[in-house]
Amino acid sequence: MNMAEPTLFKDGYQALVFAFNHAGQTIDRPMMNRLAAPTVGKGGMAGLDAIGQAGMIRSQVKKLGKVSEAVLIARTAPRDRPCECKAPCCSGSKLNREWVEAIGYLADYVRTTALAGCTTNGILRTEYVVRYFTHKKLRRTIESIAKDHDIDRNTVSAHAGKVNVLFAGRPARKVKNEYVPAEPGLESLALMQIEELLRDRAVVG
Repeated sequence: MNMAEPTLFKDGYQALVFAFNHAGQTIDRPMMNRLAAPTVGKGGMAGLDAIGQAGMIRSQVKKLGKVSEAVLIARTAPRDRPCECKAPCCSGSKLNREWVEAIGYLADYVRTTALAGCTTNGILRTEYVVRYFTHKKLRRTIESIAKDHDIDRNTVSAHAGKVNVLFAGRPARKVKNEYVPAEPGLESLALMQIEELLRDRAVVG
């Protein structure tokens, strides 16, 4: 009886977390436990193996196009990287340029999509995008954004809602007694597409 080869990652999301968090360092336990990687031995994945695996996953992400790539980076890449400059003013970390660039790209993208026709500026659009990709418990409140930018709370709520729908989609609902099916958002579409590509390459189960 032939047994299927075990896959390295449980799903596409875990593969993305690995690829975008990898910066050339050894990937060892317990991180690989959290990533549910049954084919990785006691020593974890290190060196060229890890670099090659991360690079392959990233190459599949690029096939999805810039928007989907930016969405997946914004969701799974770390916001900060360790900084070893040892300067007295250094906090020990610095912003991850890759994540910052992805957020900037998406902030400009929503200008011509979700927020087309709305009066916003780049800083506000960035606020909305960062807010969406931040865990609910850590998100800035609508009230604090409105106060900082001296904008009506309802305006901020409406704009943030439009951005959320763009990325998260809409559940099935009734409109004027008519059933409207669920609409997937850019994030779920990107995750579904990368899952399929990585499954074809036997990277995920």
